Amino acid sequence: MGNDNQMKDIFDYRPTVFLPKTDFPMRGNLPNNEPKRLAQWEDAKLYEQLREARKDAPKFILHDGPPYANGSIHIGHAVNKVLKDIVIRSRTMMGFDAPYVPGWDCHGLPIELKVEEKFKKKKRKKEDISDSEFRSECREYAKGQIDVQREEFKRLGITGDWGNPYVTMDYKFEANTVREIGKVRATGGLYKGAKPVHWCVSCATALAEAEVEYDDHTSHSIYVKFAAGEDLTDIDPTLTGDVTIVIWTTTPWTIPANLAVSVGPKIEYAAVNITDAGENPNLKAGEILILAEDLKDDVLTAIGAQGDVIARMNGAQLDNRLFRHPYLDQNAPILVGDHVTLEAGTGSVHTAPGHGQEDYEIGMRYGLKAFNPVGDTGVFVEGTPVVEGRHVYQANAIMVEHLQSCGALLETSQIKHSYPHCWRCHKPLIFRATPQWFISMDNNDLRAKALTEIRKTTWIPAWGENRIRTMVEQRPDWCVSRQRNWGVPITAILCACGSHKVTTPEVVEAIAKQVEKNGADVWFAKDVADFLPAGASCPDCGGSDFEKETDILDVWFDSGSTHACVLEQRDDLSTPADLYLEGSDQHRGWFQSSLLESVGTRGVAPFKGVLTHGFVVDKNGNKMSKSRGNVIAPQKIIQQMGADILRLWIASSDYSADIRISDEIVKQLADAYRRIRNTIRFLLGNLNGYDPEHDAVALADRMPLDQWAMHRLSRLERHVHSCNETYQFHRIHQEIHNFCSLDLGGFYLDIIKDRLYCDSADSARRASARATVYDLADTLIRLIAPMLPFTSEEAWEHLPGSADKSIHLQTFHPVTDISIDEDAWASFFAIREQVNTAFDEAKKDKVVGSSIAAIITVPNLDESFAESLSESWEQLFIVARVESGNAISIKAANGVKCPRCWNFGMPTQPEHVQHNELCSRCFEVVAGSA
Repeated sequence: MGNDNQMKDIFDYRPTVFLPKTDFPMRGNLPNNEPKRLAQWEDAKLYEQLREARKDAPKFILHDGPPYANGSIHIGHAVNKVLKDIVIRSRTMMGFDAPYVPGWDCHGLPIELKVEEKFKKKKRKKEDISDSEFRSECREYAKGQIDVQREEFKRLGITGDWGNPYVTMDYKFEANTVREIGKVRATGGLYKGAKPVHWCVSCATALAEAEVEYDDHTSHSIYVKFAAGEDLTDIDPTLTGDVTIVIWTTTPWTIPANLAVSVGPKIEYAAVNITDAGENPNLKAGEILILAEDLKDDVLTAIGAQGDVIARMNGAQLDNRLFRHPYLDQNAPILVGDHVTLEAGTGSVHTAPGHGQEDYEIGMRYGLKAFNPVGDTGVFVEGTPVVEGRHVYQANAIMVEHLQSCGALLETSQIKHSYPHCWRCHKPLIFRATPQWFISMDNNDLRAKALTEIRKTTWIPAWGENRIRTMVEQRPDWCVSRQRNWGVPITAILCACGSHKVTTPEVVEAIAKQVEKNGADVWFAKDVADFLPAGASCPDCGGSDFEKETDILDVWFDSGSTHACVLEQRDDLSTPADLYLEGSDQHRGWFQSSLLESVGTRGVAPFKGVLTHGFVVDKNGNKMSKSRGNVIAPQKIIQQMGADILRLWIASSDYSADIRISDEIVKQLADAYRRIRNTIRFLLGNLNGYDPEHDAVALADRMPLDQWAMHRLSRLERHVHSCNETYQFHRIHQEIHNFCSLDLGGFYLDIIKDRLYCDSADSARRASARATVYDLADTLIRLIAPMLPFTSEEAWEHLPGSADKSIHLQTFHPVTDISIDEDAWASFFAIREQVNTAFDEAKKDKVVGSSIAAIITVPNLDESFAESLSESWEQLFIVARVESGNAISIKAANGVKCPRCWNFGMPTQPEHVQHNELCSRCFEVVAGSA
């Protein structure tokens, strides 16, 4: 009983201590709470509130590059959309009116193939399905895919006009696309011609440069003789007997289309008399081979022969001399062109104008047609010797065997090299000349004007400028026609005489109006006469026998026209956009197609700035691939951890290079998230009952230590503002995380706990700390809002005095700075680091259990520094006592632990009946108030 009475007499000091109290939970439970928050934002029409709140503010336009409407979003989509959202949210909080209109690219082959599969399952062949029915199915499929992706994008916390996106298959968009290609044609930039283009024999269509990906491919490498077809002794008397020029190629299947051999005008060629043919069955001593001087030794080694140089000549001397096709009864004249190099081969290039861009260009200069014996599906047409009816993939081996049998093949081997592949089916492409529509890069100086606009644009990172510049400088004319069904048609009308001049601007506008009313399907559904005025005749021949062109437009033209079809059409948008933001592959894709379309029709770029981000790779730098098993789906991260964790990973990544992800990396970001969240929770917990209007303390009246914290906060705010302006989001994350970990958690908050918890309610020191804690919370919640929209909204609701309106309707605000003695603080932190290191050792050796129960000796103590802060050294180091000495040392403190604040020392009134263990401060608070 005596012990029980003793226990009853022990005073409970807990009610006298102001411990943190907040309803803001330690755990965010993001996977469950984020969908609820999204529903709240939607119910409140938050996006519409934003537009109303910023209606008179200066505009900032980020134009959304449309993702393709096919399949669930992947991690690359998440990176792209979240980066855009951080830009939009940060610019909004910087005071701009920054609308975000999402869009979708809906035409093109992937959707076509999905619909074809659907019909196949119903045992229906494509040729038995009308264009109208097929296109209708494509439209319905795309709508369904948009709905799927829209919900997945919204789940990422992306703010935008989701109820009114732009969609390239909308009738009005299609009509404006018709108008845009009409404008290109009206300027003379669009023409139809037969020239080689990348062709996918699997998809049976032409591809644009942006639709080509390069991958390793194994090809047949062959050295082939072309015999002289005329006397060459006027070049050198020794060129008699069996004289041949030798070519090297990795595409034997193109030999049936050979029309010439090209040489370099300034390359030195050697006539090599074979002295030893080795075991080569198609070579004999005394033959003369013409080879580039610099490559002859490598060629002789490859074909297993030896020989002596008997004559030399430059390429220009061979101009137009006749040689013979290796097995066809036709000449192969020598063409001279600068495209021939000494990088590999023999210095002489087999030339098939129907199967290569450079071959085509030199063939044009010499009057050779772009001969192409290959059909749409890659099969050689009827009448092609040796390979008739065979597929190009089979023709390599057939051609090698035939060249061997006819004595023209000198050597063959396998070579692995980078080769163009289709970005959709991933199969090797061929170059194939077919009638196609092209936008000329040089008519109307399109190339030169585009290069000028590239110089005017801000590229982020800066290397993006050189990358796109090189591509535009080197790119061929833009092939904009496709031989498929699902897309915007090239609405040109052809006369029997071959002229398209009946397609006047007035006719184009009339067609566009029909498309605007009925969609692009109308082009395929109606007769050609329905698109021409009554009595229309051809301006060239006067005839009236017309037909519609049936090719559709390259989808890159669709998306490249969005500046005209979206930015110029919507009241809340404008052109040029302040920013285009996409992956680094879009230098070849959307950035370039948008640039060329806009410059070609308006003379200016559609953007002021272009930001490029890298691809997502695994922790080892490998590309994401299902076959590798290293794909990480954004949906999985969201389900397990929440969208804010995924967003923090994206914000923390340096997007200027490829972005690494793994389970370990995401877990590290989850730890970083917890640090930020718990810092804010601590701040909110110490603001219980705080009223920012009545409890505020002017910065000049605060304690010096609190002024230091405000100085650090001001520096953080300015840094974050600068990084938002320059899109360096990973640096924002680093600075905020370090601020929470080092400045606050590692120092400031640790020191002011004693004031916050144990000073009297009306203490000036506590009031100063609480005012500072409020400013820290208010500013931090604003600064993290673009990165962590869900968490910031939740925290904002728990901040005393916060507006009823969402955090996302607020703006950033500058934090008033105050000067501090930077040198003195630097000296203090240097000493503190040494003391902390000593504490680690002391705790390891069990000299002390915690710093608060320790006495430390510190050399060269500057008493004036602590005095200038109105703090004691004990408070700054959070120890029982600090003594000056010759070296840092740590020992356990003597004295009594105050039962209220836990500081060690001597009780102020040991004789007191009840509070005989309290320190002087706690005695005053408890006994004084009593």
